[in-house]
Amino acid sequence: MTLIEKLNRFFITNEKKLAIISILLASITSILLFDAKVSLSGDDCDYIVAADQFWKYFTYPGHHGPLYPIILSPLVGIFGVRLIMLKLLSTIFLVASLWFFYKGFQRVVPAIILIPALFLVSINPYVFFFASYTYSEPLYMFLQSLFFYFFSMYFWRNEKVYTLKKDWGKYVTISLLIIGMGLTRTLGFCTIGIVMLYFIIEHRWKDLLYIVCIFTILFCILFTSKPIIWPEGASVQSFETLLAKNPYNPEQGAEDISGLVKRVTQNSHIFLSGFLFKYFGFRSSSDLPLEEIPVLSLLAYMLFFIGLATVFRKNKVLKFTGLYAGAMILANFVLLHKLWAQDRFIMVYYPFILLFLLGSFYYYFTDKRIKKITFVYPVIIVALLTGTGIHAKNRIGRNIPILQQNLLGNDLYGLTPDWENFVKMSRWTDQNLDKDAIVVSRKPSISFVYTGRSFLGIFNVPYENIHEITESSLNDKNDYLFLVVERGTNYHLLAGLSPYLQNIFITKQNGKFMINEKEIQVAVVYKINRKFFRQDMNDYLDENNFNYTFEYDSFLKQFVNDSSISYQIVNPDVLLDQIKSNHIKYLILAKIRLYTSQNTGMYVNTIHQYISFIQMKYPDQFILIHSIGKEETCDLAEFIGQ
Repeated sequence: MTLIEKLNRFFITNEKKLAIISILLASITSILLFDAKVSLSGDDCDYIVAADQFWKYFTYPGHHGPLYPIILSPLVGIFGVRLIMLKLLSTIFLVASLWFFYKGFQRVVPAIILIPALFLVSINPYVFFFASYTYSEPLYMFLQSLFFYFFSMYFWRNEKVYTLKKDWGKYVTISLLIIGMGLTRTLGFCTIGIVMLYFIIEHRWKDLLYIVCIFTILFCILFTSKPIIWPEGASVQSFETLLAKNPYNPEQGAEDISGLVKRVTQNSHIFLSGFLFKYFGFRSSSDLPLEEIPVLSLLAYMLFFIGLATVFRKNKVLKFTGLYAGAMILANFVLLHKLWAQDRFIMVYYPFILLFLLGSFYYYFTDKRIKKITFVYPVIIVALLTGTGIHAKNRIGRNIPILQQNLLGNDLYGLTPDWENFVKMSRWTDQNLDKDAIVVSRKPSISFVYTGRSFLGIFNVPYENIHEITESSLNDKNDYLFLVVERGTNYHLLAGLSPYLQNIFITKQNGKFMINEKEIQVAVVYKINRKFFRQDMNDYLDENNFNYTFEYDSFLKQFVNDSSISYQIVNPDVLLDQIKSNHIKYLILAKIRLYTSQNTGMYVNTIHQYISFIQMKYPDQFILIHSIGKEETCDLAEFIGQ
């Protein structure tokens, strides 16, 4: 008996025991990696805020997938924001997903493939990172595993031909699970396309007809009733945004084919060569972004296509699993912008990636033509176990001291000073300011979770449209002069012109704009009524060595002709109007690090910029009233303008 045959007999004999051990290991891993704090991205807190709004005001939670906040809402509404309770729900979802993962593939995938895959996922620290956060991924994984479980029960373990009259409930169950996946993560709706493709490949034409009809009916009922129940409900991120060159600047237009190919290539390097091989345990466990290694991305694609060819005729279950994982990951690569690179987008498919790859390895290396190297399969399993185990040990070792302090009552232990000061300032505002005062926070959801108080978010500085500015200047040129001045060290000498300040032009990376053939970074435009213009202004500007021009049309042409939109144009009056119209009274000025793991002196300065741009034209609108921290301080500004 060969080694592979002995292993196969061992896994078959002890399958149920090993499955239970794997689930117990998953539970232990989730405890050892438990994090009592919120994530620094704030996305997990967004779900809690959405749940609170749904419970209190029946507001449709449309910014992210709506199903998860709806499920959270009774817990938040009845018990308040109890982080541990909400996090434990994620743990339950994730551990339960592994159980249904096992039950779904039991007896339809060889135990020598299924049990190692289940075991490897159960000790993977990157999967169980999400067991203690209120992201939607654990719920998605639970629904995903339920989908595979019922699909297995109906279409893999049972080969009978169904009739719609007697078996319509089966198609309704599958359709509802797909809709649930789509309402948790929008790409979950793509699952119906993979199901259709599978039925076409298998020539199951009646199943194809039934699932398409029932899914379409349920989908239409859902999305026609939503506008009736929530006529002003927010919608999830549009495909126009996803397919834009810049999701935060739609003015740049939609991505073309070459741009989408470049996006897929970039995401392949980020998610495959970086995150996936890190999940395998073959790359560093560092939290810092890993170097992109294109050859690893190419290897991942080769393994997928060779694997699909290997299992295509040998195991229809692994064929479906491979098609599902491959199609969903490719869809993510097409729609995700590089700046959104987070491992959670690929993590939800990791159990299926692992199952498919182990299955393809097993069938490939047990082929009669290469029987002499069947030992390669157990070697691969050992390598994956070793790498994953080392990463789990490292991550658990780093987490336990932090978890101990958090459970002892120091709930901010483990945060870097910038985040600790930010949370402390959020709490200070809740304890010391008028409860009705509107306070701005760069991460309002995190501020809410730690205080229970609502905060207003400012996430970016609104920018002006160059074409509107050009058109406006043409209408005003007879009555006004436009003075364009490079902002330099002597800029304070133009304080007397601040009432005339109209726009601020900021050059972004790779942008090249000139005044008098000198490249500039920031230019300030003053709009001055010709009646009030003093003729000695030119002399004053020359004497103080200002780089300036009155040729406004020529200056604007540079920006009109810049197809890459490598600039930002700010109007201080627009910013001030937003402060006033939103009745903002206080603004938290947190120095949140640009690079979380190290203090480089650079920080996310959106709100600082917001205030500074207003101050350039209206210098006495804000005062600092409180500060927290000796390093990476967090300040609180009060708006005192009228």
